[in-house]
Amino acid sequence: MLRVQSVAQELERRIVNGIYAAGERVPTEPQLAAEFSVSRTTVRGAVADLQARGLVSREQGRGTFVRSTGRVSVSMILETNLSVSEVIRASGREPGTTGLSVQRKLAPAAVLAALRLPEGSKCVVVRRTRTADGVPIADSVDHLAVVRGLPLTPAAYENSIYELLEATHNQPVSSGTARIEALAAPLASAKRLDVPEGTPILVLSQVHELVDGSPVMYSIVSLRSDVMNLYVHRGPTGGQTLHESTSSASSEPDDSKVLTAAGRVAGQK
Repeated sequence: MLRVQSVAQELERRIVNGIYAAGERVPTEPQLAAEFSVSRTTVRGAVADLQARGLVSREQGRGTFVRSTGRVSVSMILETNLSVSEVIRASGREPGTTGLSVQRKLAPAAVLAALRLPEGSKCVVVRRTRTADGVPIADSVDHLAVVRGLPLTPAAYENSIYELLEATHNQPVSSGTARIEALAAPLASAKRLDVPEGTPILVLSQVHELVDGSPVMYSIVSLRSDVMNLYVHRGPTGGQTLHESTSSASSEPDDSKVLTAAGRVAGQK
């Protein structure tokens, strides 16, 4: 196992430093086994580790190649509400949107509780994948409370939902409560994020509130951990405590209780 980790670390170093360039084929298993004086099984395990983390991809009959997306890196600090578009632009990348769909559906129980809606209420459900220079970095499912003036056309959700909510409610989204989990990407999310199924990803579930404290959106956002870096600014607690929320960071929200940190956190819109 230590040999697998050692070989994987060295291969990762070469990828990060550009020794193996994006799109370039990695040396074959026999070549790497001879270079590192290890078995082909060890090399296979190291390459599988890199593949699981989205650094390389295997092509049947052709070999293993460095993923062209490996050098995209976007960082976000979890202390204020920022749109993903703003964060991507700040990193020097061009934001984009793919796989966009908008539907009006009955809200699940967890969404009803999070948005304080009566039973039987409907939400506008927005599904989309955000990209940086064409590389998928965040896949989100947003449940928006239905109000007069909220559009149903997909074009209205191609950019910042925060800006759309501010225009609709005549006040900005000011705060939110989020939970962060590290999970293995299910098949549907893996396809949208262009990573192998089971790749480690970060999942944020969040309730977004207006200045007056009204909850207007519940989001589940899956982030590619190989390109999206999250940072937390730490300081005095200011009396903030952990409390129970009825939201759960999963592809389909349920009613299980989870511990979340109260306070302002970064938005993903």
